[in-house]
Order: sequence, then structure tokens, then C-alpha cells
Amino acid sequence: MAYVLQLQLNNINDSLQIGDSVYYSTTSARKNLLTNLNNINNIVKFGAVTAINASENYIQVEGSLNVDPPQRDNYIFFSKDSRANVSSAKGYYAEVKIKNDDNKNYSEIFQVSMGIDPSSK
Repeated sequence: MAYVLQLQLNNINDSLQIGDSVYYSTTSARKNLLTNLNNINNIVKFGAVTAINASENYIQVEGSLNVDPPQRDNYIFFSKDSRANVSSAKGYYAEVKIKNDDNKNYSEIFQVSMGIDPSSK
């Protein structure tokens, strides 16, 4: 069984996407956060992001009824699905045909180059 919860946040990270996994630390964010996050027992996987409303600073998370929702002072964070957010462009290719439409003048190509931008990192 699952339920949907809206979490009001102060700031929403720009790289948060629908489908990202949401976690929280059961200890207060005001305490020594690094020590608490290194203890795996203090980290709870809450659910997956199903909606983002950046203008009103809230996200919608679908979680399990077996997991308690985060409390006000918990540290909330997320992780990406590694299958969808890869750092290389595997399996993509381009095919280019270059043609000279001027039948009277000879042309020679000295260089062809291409630039790519990964869609996510």
C-alpha cells in the first residue's frame, strides 16, 4: 500500500526530477549531520517524487505505508536513478551527408567538427 504526501520545503534543488528517490535522516539536521548520515540506520527511504511545484516550494512524494513520514526537523535529501541519469552518450550516433550543389566550382572540405551537450549529469 502507498500514500501520497506533499512536503513543503524551503528550497527545492534544481536537479530534483520526478522519479527521484526521497530519503530523510531521522536525527535533527541541527545536530552533527555528517556523523548521522554516515550511520545507515538513521537514513530512511521515504518514496519517489511524483510532482514538483517550484513556485510554491513543495514536492509530492508517493511513499509506503510501512514508513513513517519525515518530521519537521528531519534532513530531507534525494538520489537519482542511475539508469536514467548516465554521464555518457552510449548508443547515440549521427550520420552526415555533405553535398556541393555548385556543379561548376570545385570545393574541398578541410575540417568537420561537432559539439555535444549531455542532457543530464
